[in-house]
Amino acid sequence: MFSKAKIAQLKAKFSSVNTNDITDSGLRAKAAKLKAKQGGFTLLELLVVVAILAAIAGTATIALQDTDARASAAAHVAMMDELNKGIRTFRVLNKNTLPTGFDSLIQAAASPAAGTPIVGTLISIAAIEDVEPVALPAATVEVMAAGGITSMQYIDSSLTPADSPVDCSDLTAVVASRANAVVAGNIFMSPAANGCGVARTLEAGDMAMMWTAGQERLVGQPAPNLVEADPTATPPVVAVPTIEFDGTNLATATGSAFMTVGLGPASNLFNANDLGGLTSVPVYRHVSGTEYGRFMAIFNVGTFASGAIVATDQVSLVSIVDGAGDTKEEELGEWDGTRNTI
Repeated sequence: MFSKAKIAQLKAKFSSVNTNDITDSGLRAKAAKLKAKQGGFTLLELLVVVAILAAIAGTATIALQDTDARASAAAHVAMMDELNKGIRTFRVLNKNTLPTGFDSLIQAAASPAAGTPIVGTLISIAAIEDVEPVALPAATVEVMAAGGITSMQYIDSSLTPADSPVDCSDLTAVVASRANAVVAGNIFMSPAANGCGVARTLEAGDMAMMWTAGQERLVGQPAPNLVEADPTATPPVVAVPTIEFDGTNLATATGSAFMTVGLGPASNLFNANDLGGLTSVPVYRHVSGTEYGRFMAIFNVGTFASGAIVATDQVSLVSIVDGAGDTKEEELGEWDGTRNTI
């Protein structure tokens, strides 16, 4: 049985309720009837009041949760814009030199000695799916180095972070452990900095992650057709459809090679002492606590041909995507409610 004080409190709360805000028609009718009633409540009516207040509270909680998620999406869009501008500004201020030291997104069994290519797979804690590893030919590594990208961070599964009882062979376990200071966003840092990463000066044959979801998602325009000579045609050229790399067709792909890298703290893009360096490393928060939560940059490093990458004249920034591989437009869809928030 409710006390008199509790009954008076519930009456006061119910009096402040606007019945038009109640979405359930049955509850709205009962609330209106009780509002019009003179005198005190019966126990049954009081229970109905409690049910109405609970329904309103539940609706408000859901609405607030959605507002929080949409606010995060709006912040992510702003971060993507800042990263895009930051990389381009860094290049201008540093005489056409791009930042280096990006997270490769690749996990290797161990870090090989110089002269041996580093081979691996997508890190096990990645939220992104639209990438596959491809070896970088010597000419591509040279063009990347000329453009400033001389090294990347790789995960060495044989390492153990400082003061950690868990080694790097299981990234989910090492991140989830409460006995160390490892966090997913810093997983590419060195063991001394509570990570599992090693800095690698890029060499021919080293693997890098390539985008597999097509050019149109990145820039809004589909890949243009190739133009090939055909003396028997009028005019003597023919348009040949471009075959974009999808992760399974390396031998036949003819589209652009879009290298995808994580924007983690090891990159000099975030060294405030460097000209053009940013002061903070943005975090992508629509992932779980054990998933890699950094934004990613996509660079055009060449074109696929005969199962390899043919180097371009100059590496160029194409786009920034979030930690799940969503573009700015897709993240905007989460902000305005037209797309489910991750």
